[in-house]
Amino acid sequence: VLGQKLGLSKVQLYELGLGALFHDIGKMRISPEITNKTGPLNDAEFAEMKDHTALGLLSLFSMHGFSEVPFRAMLLAYEHHMKIDLTGYPPNRRSRSPGLFSRIVAVADGFDAGTSKRSYQALPWPPDGVLREMRDNPKRGFDALVVKAFINITGIFPVGTLVILDTFELAVVVSPNPDPMRIHQPVVKIISNPLGMPLANPESADLSELDPATGRPRRTIVKTTDPAKYGLNIGDYFI
Repeated sequence: VLGQKLGLSKVQLYELGLGALFHDIGKMRISPEITNKTGPLNDAEFAEMKDHTALGLLSLFSMHGFSEVPFRAMLLAYEHHMKIDLTGYPPNRRSRSPGLFSRIVAVADGFDAGTSKRSYQALPWPPDGVLREMRDNPKRGFDALVVKAFINITGIFPVGTLVILDTFELAVVVSPNPDPMRIHQPVVKIISNPLGMPLANPESADLSELDPATGRPRRTIVKTTDPAKYGLNIGDYFI
């Protein structure tokens, strides 16, 4: 979807998809004690972990059963941690920015890493916090244009985010607002009343809808919150 948003052709989308599928294949050649370690890696372990990019390139290059693995897909495995300013790894001796495919996968991979439980991260970040960090902190090394396109697709509050409204209702984001100027006003499913009581029949609400009496939005997101705090399984609201 992100590739389509950025105007890639069908052939390019195929190459991007194949590269994204295998972008971390090099980790299969890293010690499981390192890839599955809980807690931060020491310097020696991190140095070995960084080798997964070069190992991934070599693995794809030697996959005889996939004799037509595109060059850009192989390059993606090598470049996706390089960062737009080349401060990542592996070192780039040609001072050339990573390719577009690598920049796309870096954004998708960064969002997934920030919002997921990992061996080194017991508590994932809230999705909106990850997106803001990716957008606003240049030290993260993401391509600003690709991040903007990603946010235009997901909204600043991605689908599945649990939010608290200014009406004190709880709601689940079910759809982003297609208007780039209103990405902070998604469509939500309201799941509790202002007193916190669950609704037997959750109702949908478009947060860009205005109150005719005031000309202001009927509801506004105050903040995101953790579903576990309320004992909720967000997937139940998408069945």
